[in-house]
Amino acid sequence: MTCNTSGRIMPSRLLGMGKTPAASLFAGRDDDVATLRQLLHQVAAGHGGAVWVEGEAGIGKTAFVTAALAETGTAPCHVAWAEADELCARSPLRVMRDCLDIAPGSPDVRRAQIARLLQEGTASFGGTNPVQVALERLLTLVDALCGEKPLVMVMDDVQWADEASLIAWHRLAQSVEQLPLLLIAVSRPRPQRDLVAQLRQSVLARAGDRIALGPLPHEDVVALLHRLLGAPPGPRLERLAENAAGNPMYLVEMVNVLRAEKRVEVSSAAAHAGETVAELTADTPDDVRDGVLSSLSGVLSRRLSYLPHSLVETLGAATLLGQEFSVTELCAILGVPPSALLLDLRQAASSGMVASAGTRLRFRHPLIRRELYEALPSVLREALHHQVAEVLAETGAAPARVAEQLLAASSLADRWSVDWIAAHADRLAKEDPQLTAEVLQRVLEQDGGARTAHQDVIVSALATSLFRLGRHEEAEKYAWLLLSRSPRAATAAETRWLLARMLLSTGRTERARSVVAQALRGGSLSAKWRARLLALSAMNTRAEYGDLDGAQACAQEAMALAEGAADPFCVGYAECILWLIHTVRRNHVSALDAADRALAVLEGEPEATELRGWAWENRVFALQNLDRLEDADAALREATREAELSGDPSKMSLHIGSAIQSFWTGRWDDALATLGAVPPHGPEGTHFGLRDWGPVLLHHGVAAHIAIHRDDRDSARRHLEAGLALPVKTISDWENRDFLIAGQALEAEREGVPERALDLLSEILELRPGQVNLTHQWLPYLVRLALDLGNAGAAEEALRACQAEADREAVPARATFAAKRCQGLTRHDPSLLLAAADHYAAVGRVFEQAQSLEDGAVLLAKSGRTAQARATLSDANALYSDLGALWDVRRADTRIRPYGVRRGVRGPRRKETFGWLSLSPTELKIAGLIAQGKSNPEVAADLFLSRRTVQTHVSHILAKLDVHSRVEIATEALRHREQTEAAETANAARAAG
Repeated sequence: MTCNTSGRIMPSRLLGMGKTPAASLFAGRDDDVATLRQLLHQVAAGHGGAVWVEGEAGIGKTAFVTAALAETGTAPCHVAWAEADELCARSPLRVMRDCLDIAPGSPDVRRAQIARLLQEGTASFGGTNPVQVALERLLTLVDALCGEKPLVMVMDDVQWADEASLIAWHRLAQSVEQLPLLLIAVSRPRPQRDLVAQLRQSVLARAGDRIALGPLPHEDVVALLHRLLGAPPGPRLERLAENAAGNPMYLVEMVNVLRAEKRVEVSSAAAHAGETVAELTADTPDDVRDGVLSSLSGVLSRRLSYLPHSLVETLGAATLLGQEFSVTELCAILGVPPSALLLDLRQAASSGMVASAGTRLRFRHPLIRRELYEALPSVLREALHHQVAEVLAETGAAPARVAEQLLAASSLADRWSVDWIAAHADRLAKEDPQLTAEVLQRVLEQDGGARTAHQDVIVSALATSLFRLGRHEEAEKYAWLLLSRSPRAATAAETRWLLARMLLSTGRTERARSVVAQALRGGSLSAKWRARLLALSAMNTRAEYGDLDGAQACAQEAMALAEGAADPFCVGYAECILWLIHTVRRNHVSALDAADRALAVLEGEPEATELRGWAWENRVFALQNLDRLEDADAALREATREAELSGDPSKMSLHIGSAIQSFWTGRWDDALATLGAVPPHGPEGTHFGLRDWGPVLLHHGVAAHIAIHRDDRDSARRHLEAGLALPVKTISDWENRDFLIAGQALEAEREGVPERALDLLSEILELRPGQVNLTHQWLPYLVRLALDLGNAGAAEEALRACQAEADREAVPARATFAAKRCQGLTRHDPSLLLAAADHYAAVGRVFEQAQSLEDGAVLLAKSGRTAQARATLSDANALYSDLGALWDVRRADTRIRPYGVRRGVRGPRRKETFGWLSLSPTELKIAGLIAQGKSNPEVAADLFLSRRTVQTHVSHILAKLDVHSRVEIATEALRHREQTEAAETANAARAAG
C-alpha cells in the first residue's frame, strides 16, 4: 500500500515515519499479518472495517501493525497514526488531533479551524462544551478525507487516550461500513478504564476483528535473535532467551544488555556443524537469568545504567513532556541551547532510546519512558513538573499544556501555581472545561485558592466549567458558594444569571425568581447585566405565573436596556421571549416577526451560537403554525447549514424540529432517519442545554407515533416506555410531552381499549398558564374517539377548546382547519372534513389530509353516499399506504365496513421494505449522489441535511439493499439508472412505432 501525503496527513504521522524499522523488532506472526493485510486490501477497495489489536506491554503490537502496513499493494491511501500517553487522558481530543494533524498553523483550512475552535472555546447561551463542537467538525473532516481516498487510522496505546478521542473513535467505528475507513486500535489487554472496555466491546460487537498478540513461539524467538545478532543463537543463549517468555521487547533489550556487557559473541560452533552462531561467552555465569535479566524492568534498568549520566538526566527531563517532545521545549526546561544537547540526543538515537518523529522526538517505547520517569525521585518529579509548567508558561505554550503539568505535579498550593491558574481560569474554562474543572477543584481542595484574593475568580470559573460539562448540581453548589462570599458586582450578577437559568431549567421557578429579584435590587448593576436579568425574569414570569402581559413588559424593558448597552445577545434573547409570548397567544405572524428580528440581531455574534439556534427553531415553528410548510423546510435547511458550519450540529432540538416537520408532511422515513442521527442517550446524548428533557420527550413521542401507525409494536413499546420514564418537571417538559400522550392513546385504541385512549387524550386539554401546547392538532382525534364511545359531552368540550384556539389565530391556519374537522365530526358534515382535506393537500400536510379523508369517508358512508365514500376512502388509504401506515388502513376499513362500503378484494398496498424500490425519495437522491462520488459532507451540503442525518440514511440504504459499502451502493444506483434509461428508450421507441 502506497501512502500518498498530498498535503493531508503530515509526514510525522505517516506510516514508517518516526517509527522504529519493522525488521529490527518484528518476526513471525504470519497469520495475524495476513489478517490485517486483508483488511487493508479491503479498505483500499472501498470496504471499511475496524480491528482491535491487543497484547501485553512489549509484545510487539506497534511493530506488528507497522509491518502489516508495509508493502501491501499499490492502492493510494491516507494513513494516519497517533500514539497516546498518560498525559493525553486530560486533554480533550488530543489523540485524534495528533492523528489528523489538527493544528492552528495547518495549511488545511479545515484542520486550522478545528484547532482554533479548541483554542478559543465558546461562550454560548446553553453552556455548550466546545469539545463537542470540535468533535463534530473532526468527524466531518474524516468523512471528507474518506471521500478523497481510503483512510487508515491507527490509535496506539488506546488505554491512555482521552475520553473525547475514545468517543470519536466509537462514532467512527459505527460508520466504517459506509466509509472506506479502517480503524486500527492498539491496546494492552488490562487493566482497562471503563470507557476503553466499552469501546472495545462496541467495536467487536459490530463485527470488528480482534487480533490478540501472544508470546512469540520458540521458532520465532530464534528468528528474532538471528536478526538481532546476525547469526542463529546457540543453546545457552536460547535457554537464557526463555526468560523473556516470548516478549520481543524483552528479547531486544536483553540482547542490548548482553552486548553492552560483552557477554555474547558470534563464532563457529562444532555443535552446529561449523556454522556461525551467536552464543554467550564462556565466562557468563549460568545463573545470569536469576540476576538482573530476570525481568523486563530489570533489563531496562540495567540498560540505562550503561548510558552516560548526562544522557539519562536529559532523557529524564524529556519524560516530563510525554511520549513525544520537542527539542526546543527540552532546551527551555534544561536552560541550555540546542547545541548543548547535540551529543546526548545523538547517543539517545544511536542507542535506540528515542527516534525521530518529524520535527519532534519520541521515546521508542512507552516502557522506556516509564523506566526513566520512575527513576526520578518522586520529590524531584514534583519539583520538575512545576518547573516545566513555569517554563512552558514563559514560552507562550497553550494554557492547557501548562495546566497538565500542574496536575501532574499534584500539589497546587504554591503561590505561582495559584496566581497562574487564577489569571488563566476564564480562558481555560472556555477552551477545556474538563481539564479546568479538575485543576480548579484540586486548587480548592488543597486550599491553594481559598486563602487568597483569587478565590472568587477560581470558584466562578469552576462553576462555569461544570455548567459547560452538564454537571449542574456541582455547578450550582459552587455558584451558591461564590454568592455567599459577596463577590464584586459584575461577578455576582453573572453568577446569579447562571444560577437562575439552572434553577429555571429544573422547574424551581420560585427560587429562580428570588435569585433574579435579589440581583435586580443591587444598585451597582451595569445596564448589560440588568437587561439580561430582566429578560430572565420575563421568562420566569411566563413559566411561573403564566402572566403574559407582565412577561411582555419585562422583556420589552430588557430589550430597551440591552439596545442602550449595545448588547445584541440580550436583544436577541428578549426577542425570543417575545416570540414565546406571541406563540402562546396564537399570534403567529407577530411570533414570526420576533424570530426574524432575533436572527438578524444575533448574526455574527460568537456568544450567541446556541441562542441563534433557538431563534431558528422559533422561526420554523411559527412558519409551521402559519401552514407555510415550504418556507419552514427552507428555514430548516438554512438552520442545518448554519449549524454544520459554525454551531453544534449534534444539537438535538434541531433534529427534532426537522423530524416533526417530516412527520406532518408525510416523509416518515426521513423523520426516522433524522431521529436516528442523534440518539437520545449515551455519552453524546445527555447534554441538551440545561437538563432539558423536552427534546428527548419529543424524540420518543414522534418515534412511537410512527411505529404505532406502521404496526411496529416492538419499537412503539420501546419508545413509549423510554419516554414515559423521563421526568416531567419544567414547563418545557409539559409542552413537549403531547406526542407521547397521543401515542399512548393510539396504543390503547389499537389494543381495543378506546375508553383509556379517550382518558389519556383528555390530559392534553389540561393546560398550565402560559403553556405553548398546540392542543388543536390532537383534538379531532379526541372528538372522533368521544363520538365513537357516545360521549357527546367530551366531544363538545374538545370542539370548544379547538374553536377557542382557532379564534385566537391572527391568520387562519392550523387551528382553524382543525376546528373545521371537529365541527364536521360533531355535526356529521363530511363537506367540512373534505374542505380541510383540500387545505391540507394544498399546504402539504399529508398525514392530516389522510385523516380528514378517512373521517369524511365514514360520514359519507353513514349518509348513504356509498360511491363517494368508497372513492374518498381509497384516496385516504392510498396516502396511508405510501406512509406505511398499515394500522390506519385497517382501522379505516373497519370503521366503514358496517355501512356496506368495501374497497374490493385488493388489500392495502404494502410499502416495500427491501430492495431498490424500498428506498425513500431522500434515500434515492443520496444513492445517486454517492454514485457521483460525493462524500457524506458533500451530500449533506447538497441536500441541506446534517452530516449525521446523511450517515443514518446511508446506513438504511446499506441495510435495504443488503450491501456493505458505498462502492456497492454506487454500483446499484448506476445499474438501476441504466435500467430506467433503457426502459424509457424502449417506451419512446414503441410510442414512435
